[in-house]
Amino acid sequence: MCSPNTILAALDGADTGPGCGCDHLGHTGDHAGAAAPAGPSPAAAVLRADADVPEAPRLGGIGRRRMLRAALGGALGLAGVAVAPAVAAAQPVADGPVTPAAARRTIGFDRVVDLTHPLSPDFPVFEMFVRPPEVQQWRNLDEHGFNTNEWRFNEHTGTHIDVPAHAQNGAVTVDQLPLENFIAPLAVVRYAERADRDNATELTVADIEAWERRNGRLPRGAFVAADASWYRRVGTPAFLNLDVAAESLSFPGVSPEAADFLITQRSIVGFGTDTISLDHSSRLFPLVHRMLLTTGRYGLEAMANLDEVPDTGATLVLGVPKLRGGFGAPVRAMALF
Repeated sequence: MCSPNTILAALDGADTGPGCGCDHLGHTGDHAGAAAPAGPSPAAAVLRADADVPEAPRLGGIGRRRMLRAALGGALGLAGVAVAPAVAAAQPVADGPVTPAAARRTIGFDRVVDLTHPLSPDFPVFEMFVRPPEVQQWRNLDEHGFNTNEWRFNEHTGTHIDVPAHAQNGAVTVDQLPLENFIAPLAVVRYAERADRDNATELTVADIEAWERRNGRLPRGAFVAADASWYRRVGTPAFLNLDVAAESLSFPGVSPEAADFLITQRSIVGFGTDTISLDHSSRLFPLVHRMLLTTGRYGLEAMANLDEVPDTGATLVLGVPKLRGGFGAPVRAMALF
């Protein structure tokens, strides 16, 4: 059986040198004094199965072989070695705890930005359609030995996902969305300066084209986030701009033209906003919702901290409750870069 360092070095394509009798990824030799194993080790089987598979496209700097190295490193207690060059893999590994920073490097990112608002009873909602969240403590530590709350909230509260069944009967519900769509290249298109001056503005095709002139074509399978820096208004009347007398709200959204461009001219898994809706507040019929969701894609609403994420180069990761039959759900969204 090869040493863990030898296995990881072989995965990186390095010459493992003489004296090893294993055939991991084609290297052969003898383990001096070692009895022949009854069969291939689990690690060897994984390596052998991966040997002839080309490297898959990378998302957010995480490649298939790199993830395999990380997985083997964790399994063998070598997280610090898992992403090191093959030459370094042969060096002794010092015992000690793996720091959060080292763990981040292991899977290829240095920073995580939370794109999620805390969900609470005072999170603003459009009460004509959505009831405010409610929470009460159901059991407590002193009397029952543990704490637990009961929550009541609409699926479309806080930072949340809209799924195809939200706009089309019989379409995919939240528990049926492909998991791979919850990890995607993140493109942030900004129009905050204009939104600050004009609540009636929308993300336009021109905004997307200007982004592409600076950054290149939107990545295949991307998620596009429209950054109006609107999240900063949460907790103030300016988030909804409610006019009680007129029974109206005022906030930006995505224009139908921009939605059509992203859906028909680019390859995306979905798009989202840091306002309370994909649609502009003046649009009584949820046209942009229909355009997006009836194509099998998803939307995110009430995102946060988009201004802390680069225009390109980050990876969106979503944690989504698997609500059977759900038309949406609160999510934990984050950007890795």
